Amino acid sequence: MADMTEPLAAHSAAVLDYGAAGPYAVAFGSSGEMWITLVNTGELVRRSPDGREHRFTIGERPGQLAVTSEATWCAVTGADRIALIASDDRLNFIDVPGGPYGIAAVGSDALVTLMQENKLAVVSRDGLRSEVAVPLEGAYPAMATAHRDGSVWVSLNQRGVLERWDAAGGTELITLPDGAAPVGIAAAGEYVWSADIARGSILRVDGDRHVRDFVLAPDSRPHAVIADDTGCWFTEWGANRLGRITTEGDLAEFDLSGIGEEPHGLALDGDGVVWVAFESGVVAGIGL
Repeated sequence: MADMTEPLAAHSAAVLDYGAAGPYAVAFGSSGEMWITLVNTGELVRRSPDGREHRFTIGERPGQLAVTSEATWCAVTGADRIALIASDDRLNFIDVPGGPYGIAAVGSDALVTLMQENKLAVVSRDGLRSEVAVPLEGAYPAMATAHRDGSVWVSLNQRGVLERWDAAGGTELITLPDGAAPVGIAAAGEYVWSADIARGSILRVDGDRHVRDFVLAPDSRPHAVIADDTGCWFTEWGANRLGRITTEGDLAEFDLSGIGEEPHGLALDGDGVVWVAFESGVVAGIGL
C-alpha cells in the first residue's frame, strides 16, 4: 500500500485545444509525430513536430491506439472496425465485430480486445487472422500491452484478472485483489502495471507474478497507464490528477485543475514530457 500524500501542483508546458471533439487517446510515432483520437467527432489526428495536422475520419467512438514504424492502428469501438494507416497515409478499415477497444502491436500484427464478445482478435494488415475466447465468462477484456519477453498482457475488467499470452500461445491468469477492475495496462522493464478503476489503485506485477497494490483515493478512478524502466505514469479520471510511481515504490500525484478535466489517455514524447488527453477538450504536455 502506498502512503497517501497531498497532490502537488502541475502546470501545462503546452496545450492543444480541440474544443468539443473529445480527445481520448494519445500516442507518439518514431518520427516524433503525435496521434490523437477524437471520440466525439470520430477522427484520428496526426500532428507533426512542426504543428501541422492531418485528420482521418475513422468512425464512431475511436478508442485506443498502437503506433509502429510501419503503421498506426486504432480500435473504432462504435463502428466495429480497426482503422489502419500505413506509412504512406493509406487508410484501410478491417471489420472486427464485437466492440474492439484495446489494441497492442505484436510484431507486424495487432492484438485487439473485443469487449462485447469476450474475445481477443489477432489482426494482420491484410485482415482478420484469428479470434480466441477469453477463458473466463463475462470478463470484459479492456486494454492490452506487449511485453519485452514476447508475451501480451490483457486486463479482464469484470473478473479482476490479468491474462498473459506467451509467444507460443499459452495463457496464464494472474488474479488481482478482491474487487479489482483493471483497465489500463503497460509493461516495461521487469514489471507490468495496471490501473484498477474500481478500487482506486495501481497494481504492479513482477516477474514472479507477485502483485503489489498501490492504493489511491477511493474515488480516483485511475484509467490509463504508461511505463518505462523507471516506473509508471497514470491518469486519475475521477480525481483529475496525474500520478507517478517509481520502480522503488515512491508515489507522487499532481493536481491537473486549471489545465483540463476528464484525463484519459497518456503518452511520453521523445523529450520525456508527459502528454495527457482530456476528454473535456485539450491535450496538454505537463510540466512538473
